This record gives sequence, C-alpha cells and structure tokens, in this order.
Amino acid sequence: MGKRYFDFKQFTIYHDKCAMKVGTDGVLLGAWTKPPRGATRILDIGTGSGLIAIMLAQKCEAEITGIDLDGAAISQAVENGQNSPWGHRLHFMQADASTFKPQNPFQLIVCNPPFFTESLQCPDSRRNDARHSTALPFDVLVSRAAEWLAAEGLFNVVLPAGLSDDFIQKTWEHDLQLDGKCWVRTKPGAQPKRVLLSFRKGHTGYPTAEWLSIKDEENHYTNEFQKLTREYYLYF
Repeated sequence: MGKRYFDFKQFTIYHDKCAMKVGTDGVLLGAWTKPPRGATRILDIGTGSGLIAIMLAQKCEAEITGIDLDGAAISQAVENGQNSPWGHRLHFMQADASTFKPQNPFQLIVCNPPFFTESLQCPDSRRNDARHSTALPFDVLVSRAAEWLAAEGLFNVVLPAGLSDDFIQKTWEHDLQLDGKCWVRTKPGAQPKRVLLSFRKGHTGYPTAEWLSIKDEENHYTNEFQKLTREYYLYF
C-alpha cells in the first residue's frame, strides 16, 4: 500500500481516498500557473485531493473553488484544505463540470484533465473517471472554461505532449487564444512527455514555447525544475 499522504513545505496532502494520487503533473501545473494580478475567483476542475487548488492558494489571495465528480475525493479535499493555512479561502464541492453553473465568472480556471482516450479501462469506475476523457470530453471542458472565464481570464491545463495540437484546435473554436506553452521532458534532448498550456479569453500574441527538463544527464533535478517547484517540494 502506498503512502497515505504527501508533505509539502507549507501543507500536507492526504490522497488515500482519491482515485488519482499526488503526481508530477499536478505539481507542475500548480507551480507553473501564475494567477492574474488581482484575481479574486479561481476554479479547479477535477480537483481530486485539492492539490492544485491549495498550491494556488499559497501564491495568491483569491477565493478558490474545486469541483470533482468523486464524493470521496471531495471529502478528502475539504480536509486537506481545512488543514492548510488558507482553509478560509478554499471551497470544494461535488459537481459535474458538464452541468456545473457558477454564479460569477472566474479570472483563472485550471484543470489536470483525464486524457486516456484510447487506453483500456480498468474495473475501478472511480479511477476510470479520473483517468479517462470519456468522463469529461475535451470539447465539453473547453466550452465550459470559455463560458465561465471572465474577460482576459486564463485557462491552464497539463496534457500529454501528443494531445497538444488537438486541444489547441478546440480552444480556437471557442475563441480562447494560446497565451503560454511549456514542453516538459524527463531529460535534455528527450522527446517531451507533457505540455503545460495557458489560454486567454481575449486577444494575445502567440507565445514562444518554453522547455523544462525535470532531470539532467546525471539524473539530478535540474536547476529550472528546482526553481519552479522550490516553494512546494520539501527537498529543494
């Protein structure tokens, strides 16, 4: 049995009740995302344990809402949030993103979405919902983000590198403009495994792509990865 929790510098995430555990993808998205200046409302779609929402609470003063289909995950996110220094600004609720109806728009929406569109599904339905995009198709995710964003708001996601073009195409269809892109690879020279994408509701210039290598040729964490995650990981 894996460890029930993951310690960060200023908070602890318990994830034993969640279908998907704390992983590098979520940490990368939380660390890479820069909330817009003066943001007052942030939404985390598919919040799971609440990791990304809590990471964002550490770096801004906004009220942050996390939604997820999984009631057990939401229960754990509530506990994680309450035990963090920012519990008064963290709000978690069980909700389906396809039918969720917020009362006010958000200046930032983040999502570490399900993306195993063609892989075999496992017997655990909760894990399937967390891992497979049949539970939240990309076109539904993008259309909801476009609907709920405030003017000039940002929509940030982390995806497998190979799904980047298809996802960007769907955002164009909903008038969301690419505002930032970071290819993530395990080591320098390797093919990217993940991509971090940021979209803006409103006009923006096409961004220059960034590159992030997690480890160097000696299998040590790179300076760039340490700089990105230093405010969170205990060992940096």
